[in-house]
Formats: sequence, C-alpha cells, structure tokens
Amino acid sequence: MKSVFSKFNVYRWLILGLILVFIVLINVIGHYTSFRFDMTEDQRYSLSPGTEQFLDKVKKFDNRISIKIYLDGELPSELRSFKNGLEEKLKDFKNTVGDRIEYTFINPNTGSEKDKEILFDKLYNKGKGVLPMDVKYTKNAKETKMMLWPGAVLSFAKNGMPVETVVQLLPGTSPDRPFLLNQMPDVVENGLNNLEYNLVSALRRLTTIERKKIAFIQGHGELNDYETRIAKSLIAPYYFIENVTIDGYIKALDDYDAIIIADPKTPFSEADLFTIDQFVMKGGDLMCFMNTLEINKDTLFAQGYTHSSRKNLRLEHMLFDYGFKINDNLIMDVNSIPKYDIRFKESKLNWYYQMLSTNTSHPIAKNIEPVAMEFVNQIEFTNKNVKPILTSSTNSNHSGLAPIVELNMSFNFDENNPKLNSNIKNIDNQLCIAALAEGKFNSYSYNRVAIKDTTNPNAQKLKSSKTPSKIFVIGNGEFMKNSYRLTQTRNGPKPDFKGFNELKMNSDDVSLNVNRMIGNQDFFLNIVDYMMGNKYMLEIRSKQIDVREIDKEKVSKHANYYKLINLVIPISIILITGIIIGVIRRIRFTK
Repeated sequence: MKSVFSKFNVYRWLILGLILVFIVLINVIGHYTSFRFDMTEDQRYSLSPGTEQFLDKVKKFDNRISIKIYLDGELPSELRSFKNGLEEKLKDFKNTVGDRIEYTFINPNTGSEKDKEILFDKLYNKGKGVLPMDVKYTKNAKETKMMLWPGAVLSFAKNGMPVETVVQLLPGTSPDRPFLLNQMPDVVENGLNNLEYNLVSALRRLTTIERKKIAFIQGHGELNDYETRIAKSLIAPYYFIENVTIDGYIKALDDYDAIIIADPKTPFSEADLFTIDQFVMKGGDLMCFMNTLEINKDTLFAQGYTHSSRKNLRLEHMLFDYGFKINDNLIMDVNSIPKYDIRFKESKLNWYYQMLSTNTSHPIAKNIEPVAMEFVNQIEFTNKNVKPILTSSTNSNHSGLAPIVELNMSFNFDENNPKLNSNIKNIDNQLCIAALAEGKFNSYSYNRVAIKDTTNPNAQKLKSSKTPSKIFVIGNGEFMKNSYRLTQTRNGPKPDFKGFNELKMNSDDVSLNVNRMIGNQDFFLNIVDYMMGNKYMLEIRSKQIDVREIDKEKVSKHANYYKLINLVIPISIILITGIIIGVIRRIRFTK
C-alpha cells in the first residue's frame, strides 16, 4: 500500500489545500465587498448613469445621510422580496458613496402599545409623513388585517441645521380600502420599478442647498395658484418658485434663472415682451405653455358647437423670431381620449381633439407615458435650431384657422376604423405639438421701442444672446392644469380639488372607469429639470423596467411539452452520466 505521504498524494493534498484557501479568500472578500454582473436587457439591477452622477455629489458631502426604513419584522413573502430589493439598491448606493449613507431597517410593531402609538403618530405626522398600508388576508380561516409603514425617514445636517424628509416606498391605503394579499405582487412590482427614482428624489430633496429660482409669470390671465397646485408642489422642493407680474418693469426678471408662462389669455404689452426678450438674451430660460385660440367649453357642451377666437397674445410674434410658429388651428388625432358625456352611447364620445402625444426619443419625452392634451395648436419651425419633442400620430390632421368646434366631429369618420388623412402610415403626417430650441438667439425687441424703453435708463438693449439659453414651447396651456371648485365656508372661500392626481390620470378616463396612466406629471418634471440643467434626473425618471407577462395562451397550448422536457432531460442526463462513468470504470479496472 502506498504511503499517504508519497509524492503523488502530496501533490493532490497541495491542490486540495490551494482550493480550500481560494474558497476561503473568495468568501472573505465577498463578505466585505459586493459586486454583480447585470446581464438583463433593461439593466434592472444596475444604477442608471443619472443616479451615479447624483451619488458622485453625495460622495463629496461632509455630513452623513441617515436613512431609517420602517419595513421589518414578520412580512408577507411579497414584501420580503421588496425589502430585499430595497436593501440591494441601498448597497449599490453605498458602493458608490461609502459611509456618506447609513441605513437601518426598523420594525415599528415592537414595544408597548403606547410606544407604538407615539411612533405611529410621529411617522404619520398628520398626513405629511409616511402613509400606512393595510393588508387584508385570511389565515387559519380567520380574516386578519396587518398595518405596515412602507416608507423611510431621511435626515441630514444642512448648513449646520438638522433636516428631515420622508419617502413613500409603497402606496398608502385608507382604513376602509386595504390591499388584498393577491394585489400585492402588482403593488410590489410597481414599487420596485420606481424604487431608484423615489430614493434619489428624496436624497435630492434632502440635500439641495442652493435652489435656482423660477418665476411663474402673471398679469395676462395665466393659470392661478389653485390651477397649478400639483405642478408647483412637484418642483417646489428643488426650486424656489414665485409668481411675478412684470407690469412693464424692466428689471422684474433679473433675479430669476427661468420663467414659466402657463396658459395666458390676454395680450402682452410691448414693455413686458421687451423684458422677457432681454431676459432670454441674458441667458435666461423660457418655458411657454400656450394656446392661441379661445374656446368656450360651456357653450360647446351646451349647444353642441362653438366658434373659436384668436387670443392675439402677441407672445407668438416673439416666439416666431426665436424659431417657433404657433398656428391658429387645432390638431385632431385618432390616438385620443374619449369624452365622458351621458348624452351619447355608453356615455362616451370619440373626441379627437383630446389627443395623446406621440413621444420622440429626446430625453424630455423618452420612456414616459403619452401626454394628454385637449385643443392643441400645431407648431412649425422657422429655423433649423428647433427640435420636436412631442408630435401627433401618423393618423392625425389639423383643422383650418380659427375653426368652428363641433361636438359631433367624430361622426364624420368611421367609428371602428377612423382615418383622418389619406395615408395613415405616412410619417410626414406627424404634427409637432411641443418643441425645444437651445443656443443663442437674436433679439425680438431690439428694433422695437417698448412703452417705457425710451425713458428708463435701465433699459439696455442686447441685440443678440449674451450667453446660450433654452426655449421650450408647447401648443397647449392646460396640460399642467388641475381643476378646482371654490366653496363658501365660515372662513371664506375654500378650494376643493379632485381626489386623484390629474397630471397622472385624465378626468374623462376616471369617469369612464378606464385605468390608464398619462405622462403629464413626468413630462412637466422633465421639462423643468432639463431646462434647469438637472438632466441626470431625466435618466433616472425614464429608466424603464419591462415587465414581461407570461403568454397564457402559449402556456396552455404547450404546457405538457415543457413539463415533459423538464422531467425527462434532467433524469436522462443523470442516467447517461452514470452509464458513462460505469463504462469508464469497467474499462479501467478490468485491464
């Protein structure tokens, strides 16, 4: 018998020892570091370039960010998977920023009833904090309800002062409308898709120290504070917002980085146009959301038709010089949202004037839901500096100038296969409804005399742009509008708003019980972030994870085939491998 210390055995023991050492080293390295290769097509397990760009800023902070996640303890399996996904995402953040971020998972359901009540009140914070989620399920033939707090509290020392913000990771519920356990997979899937964006938004909200200033122009019938309630609340954490009435004051916009003109209804004076023009010449950014036609909707739905009239805002003349020609027409598109009206069949009327946009590949519109807009003007270009951002579909057309708008307009087309033009597949039929121009511009007002120009020593004209600026124009002023109703109370008029986000769901869809999301909110956020130079947020917001549903018809048709493959192939591999090993051993030991 050969000694175990023979040359051959020593060699084998040496190889075994090296393998063991290698395995131990791999485990030690894996304990202190984590890495993975993301081979998915949509890169769902990787941070977007925008997130990495933002985290590079966080890495340079002197103070740490503390994140307390109140999602721990006994959780349903679906929520455990969400927690695991959240922890993996936070680990990815830490791999980039190191110890600038600290996070802990907390079980809010521990301690005495009094302690839990105090914590719940603090988390809820009168509806301004984390919203609870109730989940109802059946266990041991008994219906049970579980309360969860699917959110996190983030804290950071900003300018020496501690500040906090919260992030809602999964939607909250009202006590009378809890989630059922079979609804949780979809809820968790949506939460995982939005996880990276929600976390970065909260971090950005928490750490923003210097905010750029945006002026909402007033004085020409623009949308008021009630009508822009949702839109302003979306950007308020990141930008300083103020209503500004120019009223001919030449320096009214000097302190602002950008201005928004939202649905003006009365003409601009030459002095106001002069101020806006020179603001752009100095490098300010301009966002115009406007319709050139006035349409009385009350008259339209009362008598079935109405005349449209030109607003003559004069603002369109200035935009023409910048490269945008806004036509006094209306775009009709088969890709549209029906109008809710109980006078028609099934309370639904095909309404081609309420169109859904066709998005271009530009970062502002990339990977967002179509934007819903009613009564949209066509935009044409007067120079090559302007780029389309949103268009109509190929099955679209436009009306004549200042048309009569008729409620039964859709009856002129085949209800089942409407064709608004002769070639519904021709890409040239796509009409521009939103456009962007970047760079330097020639002054609109340089050769014009503003009302207060000749007597104001501060009215220093610039013939062309001093520094590059950006101008965004959309032929619809109400796409960012939310509706409201004033009710009289003892304390005076009080605004009432609809119980859903009108920038994410269309009112007619809600009335018709159609579950469709629209992209107005994301589009507005993308516009503002792009114009203000925060393009990294567009990449995070537009990151799309494709949820590929199982083809139920294919599964039903080929189920037995795939079951047979899964059963036979593994067993066959084991049997064939065993036979081969047996044959080799027999040949080897029978010599």
